[in-house]
Amino acid sequence: MIKIKKAFSLIEVIFVLVILGIVASISSQIIVQVYENYITQKALYTSTTKTEIAINQIVNRLTFVIDGTTISKDPLTPPYTKDNENKNWIALKNLDITLPNFKRFTTIEWIGYDNDSFSAGQVPYWSGLANYDGSGISRKIFETPGSRLDLVNTIIGNLSDNKVSLTVGSTQLPAVIFTGVNYLDTTPAIKYDPACMGLVNENNTTCISRVSMNDNTNFNFPDEKPKTIYERYKLAWSAYALVPEEDTTTGLFNLNLYSNYQPWNNETYKDGDKNLLINNVSVLKFTENGGVIQLKLCVSENIGKDYNISSCKEKAIIR
Repeated sequence: MIKIKKAFSLIEVIFVLVILGIVASISSQIIVQVYENYITQKALYTSTTKTEIAINQIVNRLTFVIDGTTISKDPLTPPYTKDNENKNWIALKNLDITLPNFKRFTTIEWIGYDNDSFSAGQVPYWSGLANYDGSGISRKIFETPGSRLDLVNTIIGNLSDNKVSLTVGSTQLPAVIFTGVNYLDTTPAIKYDPACMGLVNENNTTCISRVSMNDNTNFNFPDEKPKTIYERYKLAWSAYALVPEEDTTTGLFNLNLYSNYQPWNNETYKDGDKNLLINNVSVLKFTENGGVIQLKLCVSENIGKDYNISSCKEKAIIR
């Protein structure tokens, strides 16, 4: 007896091949989509993390800004030189979109008080209180009761890489800003201006004064310049500048933080230490309203060819 084995017909084979082709096509699309999602999510995570770290570093610095010293500058007009460094600036609180060349005000500069030595001990190493009688030789000295200026000097020296010192005769001295005055008011003698920090008019220093250490609880005024003295002060050894600088290869910006420079010692941010916070910055916006500084930072991350993904973070600094 002959057994006949059944085989697939041509139609059945073609049908199976069509189904396998459809399944393979769908599977490959799923694999591609899963891989694309992985690449996108990884780039978004990387961009978000870097943006968060960068903006937190900015916030940490701006938390210790001395009120009234935050300004925005146009670094392009006029071209940078030390003589005209401060000819195109505006108080941050007065910056608005109706100003001519508004978009050119891209940098932020401020003076930060020395929180490191202030909070290093259980009792602040500089008290922030000023006793000044203004008679005789004491006109060049004011007392800061409860302070330990020797420890302050050590901390400032370590943080500034021994560039800044409270020692009498030092060329790079810290400075005090007396805080009983609004430096952005309309009184010319006490209005905050980069000019009063020695960059434009060395005789106008009413808003900031260089100091050296007479002893542990007394500051010297080494400069014979006019000053307005109040009962409270902030000690500063550095100004700070947040500067976006264009990367011509990408068309985006590298965001740099400049520190360890003293405008009251006739320095600009380009004399300070430059540290890259983050690259591929596409947006940096900042405003100040009622003493609250708001920041927006957007960073772009490339995910292949001409495709980019952006991450944005916003922060408000309330002091």
